Amino acid sequence: MSYTALYRTWRPNKWEDVVNQKPVIKILQNALAENKVSHAYLFSGPRGTGKTTVARLLAKSVNCTNLQGSEPCNTCESCQAISGGSSVDVMEIDAASNRGIDEMRSLRESVRYLPVMGRFKVYIIDEVHMLTQEAFNALLKTLEEPPPHVIFILATTAPHKIPVTITSRCQRLEFRRLSILDIEGRLKQILDSQGAQWEEGALRLVARAAEGSMRDALSVLDLCLAYGDGKVLEADVREILGAAPSEIMDRLFSAIVTKDIKAILDITKECSERGKDMGELCHEIGAYARDLLLIASGGSTADLGRTRQEIQGMSALAKTLSEDMLIRVLKAMSSAVSEMRNSDNPRLIVDMSLLGLLLDDGADAADDWTVARAGGAAKSQVPREPQVSQEGRVSQKFQELQEPQEPQESQESQESQESQEPQDSQEAQGSPAVLPESAELSEAVDHIWNALLQHLQKDRKIQARAYLLPARPLRVEEGRVLVLGYPKGYATHMEQIVSHPHKQVVQKYLERLTRRKLDIKVEVLNNDGNSGANGGGQGDELHPLVKAAITILDGKVI
Repeated sequence: MSYTALYRTWRPNKWEDVVNQKPVIKILQNALAENKVSHAYLFSGPRGTGKTTVARLLAKSVNCTNLQGSEPCNTCESCQAISGGSSVDVMEIDAASNRGIDEMRSLRESVRYLPVMGRFKVYIIDEVHMLTQEAFNALLKTLEEPPPHVIFILATTAPHKIPVTITSRCQRLEFRRLSILDIEGRLKQILDSQGAQWEEGALRLVARAAEGSMRDALSVLDLCLAYGDGKVLEADVREILGAAPSEIMDRLFSAIVTKDIKAILDITKECSERGKDMGELCHEIGAYARDLLLIASGGSTADLGRTRQEIQGMSALAKTLSEDMLIRVLKAMSSAVSEMRNSDNPRLIVDMSLLGLLLDDGADAADDWTVARAGGAAKSQVPREPQVSQEGRVSQKFQELQEPQEPQESQESQESQESQEPQDSQEAQGSPAVLPESAELSEAVDHIWNALLQHLQKDRKIQARAYLLPARPLRVEEGRVLVLGYPKGYATHMEQIVSHPHKQVVQKYLERLTRRKLDIKVEVLNNDGNSGANGGGQGDELHPLVKAAITILDGKVI
């Protein structure tokens, strides 16, 4: 006799055996008890959650000759025929292969005939969303007013693809995706009844791999039993699924924390040599990052589907990772999976995505200005990324050196002030705080510049950033003027960066970073990289006609 797969052998024959679908079961049981079964049902939900199983149970219950409340007896002739798939009163139709108008016309003809063994003829149409529009139209009238001896049960994983005219004529019942604990409990029950040996970690892996589908879980369990000679061991399950051990995930995230490029590349190489699918690896890295984020935020770990030892190790690891970094990992892995679809070298995509996490420029997942304003203090006890601490150093140096903050002016006065010349702006603000020229200040200027470019890039201020790229910060004069140096040949850039609106954009970002209003001044750098002409900012790069006008009119560039 041929072997029967576990998902068929252990298909529930009683309502109480259906896993984690209590609302659906209660509705149907009450309908059976009160003899108020509808003429049409629409079962929707993910694959492997029990839609076809519940449809068969309902067919058994309405045709059972020895119904006990709402439970079928499973011993009468009708129940036995339905269980064996030989009942002439229960028609299971696969809409994927019988999707045309001709099949629906045949169905319309057959519904007129009375049932042979039971009280009802039950039509179970699986994947009903695969029917053509013409087939739906042919089914519509029959579904609306079927004969009293007919019950339709439509099952689908894509209810949004079904015409509203069909769904409005059915009672729709939603099936839930099964949790890891639900699947694991059912697997234990099956293995214990068979006397098989199993490890808890192995069942957790199987339950996680099933992604909420009991049928998928039982199919994987079949493979594990065949591979392990009746035993379900964690090492065997990892070998079958190609799953990366949690130890590899720990090593990978530890390498991300320490920015160990060699360790990251070694881990991806190890996974590739084991035959690990790179797309699946990205999914596992993303899932691990999500679990770490949940642990770091103090969420419940009951539904993570991980052992106690794994939770303890992940809790320790979560303390070394910032929430920003974990969010960046999630985004990077999601992007990597998308890029792999058009790449013939998926491992390279994974390497690039992981190494990109080590760059400070990538820290934009949870970037905000309040960190810089607060002197780089973190919102939580989780360590911040280098990008944030850099902005913190910028703000801290300015806070230590600046005078007490004056009250902020209204938006109208600020706009009018921005339109004035730098000299008038400084006079309106009073005597500026004098910042000492020191190594600390020079370091702060560099940090300001790096943070400014990063924020302009993040907020897509493309033009303003493009005009700033050739420049480098030279100094801060009197605590109120940021002096930028441009190489020769960038006269256009210099003119644009000190003119509206680009100057206003840059000043706004500088004020957010430093908590003070800074003016901008540009100078031309000599061949040796030192400051040359200053004042107007154009220096020797002025157009000859402009130079002539200055000479004739005895003027100056402002």
